[in-house]
Amino acid sequence: MGFGILFFGYFLVYAFSILPWYFYADIVGCLVMTWALSILSSHKRAFRRVAYANAAVAVISLVRAVGRTFSLWVDGDAVGVAFTLAWAAAALVFHFFLTGAVHGLAEEAEDRKIISRASFNRSFSATAYLFFIAHTSLKRVLPAEVTSITEKLALLLLIACLLTTSLLIYSSFVSFIPVTGEIPEPKKSRFALVNKIRQKTYERRKRALDENREMYEDYLSRKNEPAHAKKTKKKK
Repeated sequence: MGFGILFFGYFLVYAFSILPWYFYADIVGCLVMTWALSILSSHKRAFRRVAYANAAVAVISLVRAVGRTFSLWVDGDAVGVAFTLAWAAAALVFHFFLTGAVHGLAEEAEDRKIISRASFNRSFSATAYLFFIAHTSLKRVLPAEVTSITEKLALLLLIACLLTTSLLIYSSFVSFIPVTGEIPEPKKSRFALVNKIRQKTYERRKRALDENREMYEDYLSRKNEPAHAKKTKKKK
């Protein structure tokens, strides 16, 4: 459905953004997420807004990459801070739209667990990025002792946001498996450990598909139901 690709792209962008070294992973990750979001948008229109936010993150990441490559500025000067704030604001909007789209999809599928996780993640990701924006904006005027504490707290919040959002995407990947078709058999590897991991993943995904097939078939039938039939049911 696209969540597996989204998980990989999201990790590339937001995990490597926390590291002090730059690998151009954010640009690659944004391109991967563009592919994933184009697939997800065909299932639910709300993911289009996520794609637009991701495009904004990609553009800002590209400009920052050019600046870093040619030493046009450093992250600590005024221009660097401005681009860091712009990137954080775009990331905040991205998380807001992503959690909203997942929440909407879960509501239609009546998946209470994903609904709860999406609601929590929307609030937590907003808190994490707003705190990071505040810290980045004020660290020049705050005392060094305070800045040292807020910097560590901002980092912890971003790591926690990365983990909770990754969990939300992975949970969606497991839960929203299309009801049509079957889970492909895992490819064999020459390494026994790899085969074990692939087999366990296959069994988990197949079990999730078998357990939820009826629920999602009902969801799809309701989704494709004519509008007048839905209105009649609501009146009843």
